[in-house]
Amino acid sequence: MEKKYLASLKFMSTNLLSIIKKKISTFLSHEKIDHNLISVFAIEIIKTLKNNKFDAYIVGGAIRDILTGLKPKDFDIATNATPEEVRAIFKKSRIIGRRFQIVHVIKNYETIEVSTFRSPPQNRVKMANGIFKDNEFGSINEDAARRDFTCNALYYDPIDNKLIDFYDGTLAIKKKQLTLIGDPKIRFVEDPIRILRAIRFSAKLDMPLNASLSDQINKSVDLLGTVPYSRLFDEIMKLFLTGHAVESMRLFKEFQLAKHYFPSVLNPQYIDFINQGLINTDFRILNNKSINPGFLLAIFLWSDVKIAWDKNITNHHPSIALNEAIESTMHKQSKLFLIQKRFSITMSEIWRLQPRFDNLNPKRIYRLSGHPRFRAAYDFLLLRSLHDKSLNTSAAWWTNFMSADENTKSEMIQQRNTKKYA
Repeated sequence: MEKKYLASLKFMSTNLLSIIKKKISTFLSHEKIDHNLISVFAIEIIKTLKNNKFDAYIVGGAIRDILTGLKPKDFDIATNATPEEVRAIFKKSRIIGRRFQIVHVIKNYETIEVSTFRSPPQNRVKMANGIFKDNEFGSINEDAARRDFTCNALYYDPIDNKLIDFYDGTLAIKKKQLTLIGDPKIRFVEDPIRILRAIRFSAKLDMPLNASLSDQINKSVDLLGTVPYSRLFDEIMKLFLTGHAVESMRLFKEFQLAKHYFPSVLNPQYIDFINQGLINTDFRILNNKSINPGFLLAIFLWSDVKIAWDKNITNHHPSIALNEAIESTMHKQSKLFLIQKRFSITMSEIWRLQPRFDNLNPKRIYRLSGHPRFRAAYDFLLLRSLHDKSLNTSAAWWTNFMSADENTKSEMIQQRNTKKYA
């Protein structure tokens, strides 16, 4: 591993020599950036940094998204000012991060990340969580060489209307080509999370992975096992929570990641169920609605819960059978890829509320509708009803009940109980 890392430094140095000798003006692009799509606060920060004799650029995803026709949500700034210098300039700011020290500059409800240009690290300092510190500062040229994809190595100065494109990222965007900077084999060893980022950007930007990059991803998947759990979990969830979950799942399966982390999604009888859940998730994100990762994970693992529930119910009370099914499913999943407790609690509550939708007792109906997880459990019931037609009547009743006034709700409960005991 150490030899491979040193090889990556050698690559970085060789690559940098070819661009450091050239002036920045050599890399200027004539692409126009629409300032109406840029955060006013981000422009203010850059103007302030430049007034303090520093260089500063909007970098990466925001510029990439503008050029691909998307509206950027987050704005990152890169500068030659150190974190301490940035912190001294902006009163409402704080330095965060251990691996990468960055500064959060805050105004009202908006937070902009400001990072310092970085160079390839010469000394590896390993922290307790297995991550190596990476706070060696450098030039804009070195910073660009460290970025993962050419479409992310774009630097824009909105004050001077200057777009710097070191690796023909604008051309890659026009051609819809996701191109990694440098040798994929080396770059994946350097940071295996780039494997997941390649999949996410391919799905988000509609940029197919070329044969060479796809082949190297297949060869490098096992490297993900070296990534600290918390970082790996966050990056995997990003695949499905950024508005392109359907395509991300296709690639997740294509590169054999599903069988390693969530094999339950491979159950052929639940493909449509899971796909509809992904479609619904993308729709909510498109409409700026909140997303609970626990809900999506409940969808991913439902096939295992349902199969175990159906098996247990022959010998146990339905609620006991369901509890055992949930416990066995979560235990099985923990051996593969542990789900964080805050999400596993949400998942269990959603699952445990499912049988209660058939309970006709008036008090329990109102108690269920007042449960903190009621809405999520109800949405899960609707999703199940698309897969299991026997649930259509129950789903329709609850839909009507939720939109009814109090008098109508009382009548609906009475009618439902009358039918049950008729």
